[in-house]
Amino acid sequence: MTPPSSPKGRSNAALLALVVLLLISNVVMLYLLMQKNKDVETTGQQLTQVTSEKDNVTKLLEDMLAQYDTLNTDNEQLRTEMSAQREQIEDLMDKVKRGNYDLAKARKEAETLRKIMKGYVVTIDSLNQVNLALQAENVATRQQLGEVTGQKQALEQQSAEQRALITKGSVLHTTAHSAGALFLRNNGKQVDTERAAKAEMIKSCFTLGENKVTMPGNKVIYMRIISPDGSVLPAGEADNRFSFNGVQGEFSVKREVNYQNQPLDVCMFYTATGKLATGQYIVEVYEAGALVSKTTFDLK
Repeated sequence: MTPPSSPKGRSNAALLALVVLLLISNVVMLYLLMQKNKDVETTGQQLTQVTSEKDNVTKLLEDMLAQYDTLNTDNEQLRTEMSAQREQIEDLMDKVKRGNYDLAKARKEAETLRKIMKGYVVTIDSLNQVNLALQAENVATRQQLGEVTGQKQALEQQSAEQRALITKGSVLHTTAHSAGALFLRNNGKQVDTERAAKAEMIKSCFTLGENKVTMPGNKVIYMRIISPDGSVLPAGEADNRFSFNGVQGEFSVKREVNYQNQPLDVCMFYTATGKLATGQYIVEVYEAGALVSKTTFDLK
């Protein structure tokens, strides 16, 4: 017959069980506390990274605005374009500061805007160099014309005509510029679309305005389509580079038209080589290395 356990033995067993439970409980609490600290540290690192990227993008945009403040030109078209670019930068910076805009997308847009700004810097520098050269040439011409009154009058008239020509400008301009995406039905009909998944082509139409200064004849029109990620949609031909604003770049489509100094309606088409991304597209039109017109459209 098994002797009954004593009260003291039962008490020791219960105490031991309680100690074991407390130890297990402490181990569990310590694990949970360490896990929570790790989560807090990870969240802090992520927040620091996001804040740093936000500050970097904001600084990039602020630097661009500061550089635009240093760009001066008498060219009315350039001033209008640069003013529009400043508004885009300010709008993007406002979105970033409010914290309701994707930072990766904001950085890509900022890089695209910076590339455009660099083009203006090169263009204005080239124009300034041309102006300095013209000023030097005019001084030398006036010195030479002092010897013969008739020659002086003739050259002064020629110089005045040249200045008038520069003022009026020989660069073409456009009116009613529009652009958008298309898809083709089975019957070959082109249909407008705002959906990236359906878009197969991009159509850009504009009217070349009257310009009595430029020489009439065949003009090569280049179109650049800048995608939401800042890259230029590639042309179907291997050699797709041309000069514009004093730099070399890629074009998406080119077309030759016969311009006779009168308004001329032109449409240009780009066939997509792959799926088009969602976002805003910038369409630029160039002739003789100068920007003729620019517009935008969005795909959802």
